[in-house]
Amino acid sequence: RFRRTRRTRAAHLPVNTLRPSTMAQDGCQPMERFAFAKNGSAQKSWAFCPSSRAPEYNGGAHPPAGGVRGGTYEQRPYSVSGYVNGYNPSLPAYPPTRAQLEAQAKAARMPPGPGPTGGRSGEISEMMSRQVEYERARAAGVASHMPPPPGQDFSKLSESYNGGMSYSGHGAWDGPAPRGDPSKPAPGTPYYLKTPPEPVHDPSKEERTVPLGVGVDVGRLPTLGVDSAHAAKGLKLGYRHVRCGSASGDKNLIVAGAAIASCVASGVARESIFVSAKIAPGEMADPESACDAVLKELGVDKLDLLSIEWPVGGADAVRECWSKMEALVDSGKTAGVGLCNASVPMVESVCATCRIKPVVNEVEAHPLMAHRKLVGVCRRYGVVPVANAPLGMGANGSTSSVESIESSPLATHPKMAEAMAVTGEGKPPGQTPEQILARWSVQRGVPLVVDAGATDAVVDAVARCHDFRLLNAQKAAVDAMEPPPRVGGTRFVSPPPGVDFAFDDPFLGGVARPGLELEKAGLL
Repeated sequence: RFRRTRRTRAAHLPVNTLRPSTMAQDGCQPMERFAFAKNGSAQKSWAFCPSSRAPEYNGGAHPPAGGVRGGTYEQRPYSVSGYVNGYNPSLPAYPPTRAQLEAQAKAARMPPGPGPTGGRSGEISEMMSRQVEYERARAAGVASHMPPPPGQDFSKLSESYNGGMSYSGHGAWDGPAPRGDPSKPAPGTPYYLKTPPEPVHDPSKEERTVPLGVGVDVGRLPTLGVDSAHAAKGLKLGYRHVRCGSASGDKNLIVAGAAIASCVASGVARESIFVSAKIAPGEMADPESACDAVLKELGVDKLDLLSIEWPVGGADAVRECWSKMEALVDSGKTAGVGLCNASVPMVESVCATCRIKPVVNEVEAHPLMAHRKLVGVCRRYGVVPVANAPLGMGANGSTSSVESIESSPLATHPKMAEAMAVTGEGKPPGQTPEQILARWSVQRGVPLVVDAGATDAVVDAVARCHDFRLLNAQKAAVDAMEPPPRVGGTRFVSPPPGVDFAFDDPFLGGVARPGLELEKAGLL
């Protein structure tokens, strides 16, 4: 197939300079290259070729009565298909692409920038220069031969048995293969074989807080937090979130309140310390009294967050407790209200009926229980997901099957050993499993709280997780720790004795996922 290019009525050379074996000024090619064709697109389009109107042909521009403009097809020395890709002298030359210039400069075939004559150098301009020399020689009546551009030597084309055209048994292109962009993988090379660059980590640009509230400013939640049991040490290390329990279940409230007061006395603004507390299941009927008890134990005037620790009693009980907590926001006793251990259906139910939306949903979240669906749903509702037990140890007021990070299945997982063995620039010396787990949560945008079961060494190690970034191979290894949906994840935290609470399926609610049931059954 030959492309008919756009042409202009450029000034033609004298008629006697038009010769059958040359290329016309309007870009039409010699008909000897199409001698094999009998009824192609070039023949049918002859009437639109400017060369067909030359006076030397029968009829010319104004054919006489009974004359046929352009004569017969065999009398025409030029076809309608002109040179393409910048070789048509009646069209502006296509400038070399950036990839061509870079590739030629790299191969030392041309110096970067303008050529010796002030223009560009390279394959394209060389071909154009030969074309100009050929036209000048033809105008001067000097015999000259202009070889066709690469891939356009149509004299070697032949008509195949099925009426089509072939070139030595394959396609008609006779030129070099396109080089493409040298900065990208070669053709046929999968992109994933090219190792992506490691992002440059700048601790000074690290986001250390996340905003709370949708349409209303409820403050900012620090990315790193500690349980009330570690309030004194955590505040000295730079933690700015003290997560407290309920007045009936947290025995460290007075100590945590003293640590907050000491930190404020040292010059830290009280507004920069985020203080959160919870309402125990037995306190849901009277959340105001529970909030007053926490404020009294801590010695503060206002909480930044008050959450339902275990949403028990059904949707009606949670809705009634929530309306009373909204009144605490109106009275100024707490800046925001939130949920803990809430599943996707619970989050959707509360957000559908509440007047003041929850700003936080604190759930157990770690690589063995990533809660990807719950995290996504919370973010769509403007609820910030917070990781409880991010290291696999229990929180204050709950029961855990793990006593230390060293015995946690997270630390002893084979993928954790693989992540620890990764080497590369940016990996801090002496990196520990708890740092990798904490950084994994921070890197996915989920704030975390170091639980009461952590040691002082763990609290100190997690405080430095803003100073580095997981390498790509480390992030991939930790992500691979997540079990398939049919397993459902591993929980290390369970409700305390006497609390009637059952965890929902982590894939329950939200938008239906096609094939999930088959995947759970192991059929996919």
